[in-house]
Amino acid sequence: MTDARGACAKSGRTAMIGVSDFDGILRGKHALDKDFLDEDKVIKFSEAVLAWDCSDQVIPAGFTQKPLSAFGDADLRVLSGSGRSVSHVGDLYLYLAEFGGRHADICPRGILRKVLKRVADHGYGCTVGFEFEFMLFKESADTIQDKPFGEWAPLTRGPFGYSIARSVAHQELFGEILALCEKARIPLSGLHFESGPGAIEASLRHCDALEAADRAIIFKSMIKAWAQTRGLMATFMAKISEKWPGQSGHIHISVSSDGQNAFYDSGAVRNVSKLMSQFIGGQLKYMNDFSVLAVPNFNSYKRLVPGCWAPVCPSWGVDNRSCAVRVIPGGPSAHRLEYRLPGADVNPYLALASAIGSGILGIETNAALPASTVGDAGAEIGLPSGRFPQSLSEATYRFAQSPAAIDVFGERFVEAFSCSRRWEWEAVQHRVTDFERRRYFEVI
Repeated sequence: MTDARGACAKSGRTAMIGVSDFDGILRGKHALDKDFLDEDKVIKFSEAVLAWDCSDQVIPAGFTQKPLSAFGDADLRVLSGSGRSVSHVGDLYLYLAEFGGRHADICPRGILRKVLKRVADHGYGCTVGFEFEFMLFKESADTIQDKPFGEWAPLTRGPFGYSIARSVAHQELFGEILALCEKARIPLSGLHFESGPGAIEASLRHCDALEAADRAIIFKSMIKAWAQTRGLMATFMAKISEKWPGQSGHIHISVSSDGQNAFYDSGAVRNVSKLMSQFIGGQLKYMNDFSVLAVPNFNSYKRLVPGCWAPVCPSWGVDNRSCAVRVIPGGPSAHRLEYRLPGADVNPYLALASAIGSGILGIETNAALPASTVGDAGAEIGLPSGRFPQSLSEATYRFAQSPAAIDVFGERFVEAFSCSRRWEWEAVQHRVTDFERRRYFEVI
């Protein structure tokens, strides 16, 4: 495949630079200076990106002592090796970047690198694959604003999961998605219709953990942009309707040592090694404390309800999709776990940092692994492990007060991210919905 840097330089075109904010939204601009194509280069970029919510309202995040209206520039390190084409028409290249300098310790990608360094210091590496569910609507940005939700037209009507008929009927769209991902060096291992109107699931091929998160964040942004070029709108909301299934962002993880899968032990029950037991034990032990990184929005909690193929409490099981952690047995090359807490609305860097950071704490503390769940894990919400925090406010409080979170992610990041989530909670919780008016107006 042609190297992205060479192709971009040869064409004489400018490229785009993108960096993740707290919400996992790629913010950026076209670059007029191509020096970064040859080596990582530090440029200046507005620090306001780390102080905006998803509607560009300023969050008093506490990372700057300046007045809220007086944002300056931050150092941004452009990652020269990350360049890839992100458009199915022509050659439009995107390069990822990280915040540096005094903003490095609150940069989402930097937080994941920090966690992965801790893993590497123990002599381990992580292989990761993301899965995302998203919905396509036959709408535009204008019609979405102008029409009530009940009039939005999904790409397909009603549930029909894994439908071959629908896949064939929409083979042109599927073909474009597959080609776009291949062109962007984001190969997929699966693409199919999910059980919901216009619902599609894409499985991104596994690779090194940091590269997997890079692919995931580009994939989400790229799919939304591609959909608009086709007169469609794509959403990765965790729950768009109480009548439809939620949209997940599951993460597959394995840990290696000396080139071997350290999760696999041929002599152990279900091949679950001691290291894997410790890793899952840590994930379960700290899942509630770290959950806000995997369930980051007000809407996210509407997905975590019993009977909807989403976990409701810290639990694990062997090939059990009702659990928060699903062990997937296999040979040495395939044995892994699936971290099922995140929805599709996550910031991939932070969700993965949560999943791996809690696991490495489990290894460091020799965390005990509770009994596995056989059957519906939703029936265990009354057990000592309890259920997940029930709101963004509760999850944020637990994260902000967690010594383990400060240990893994750093005090400054915990403070800044917690502030952003409290802001998000306040922005939504006081809104009065049409449902409330219909339910209470006359009878109360």
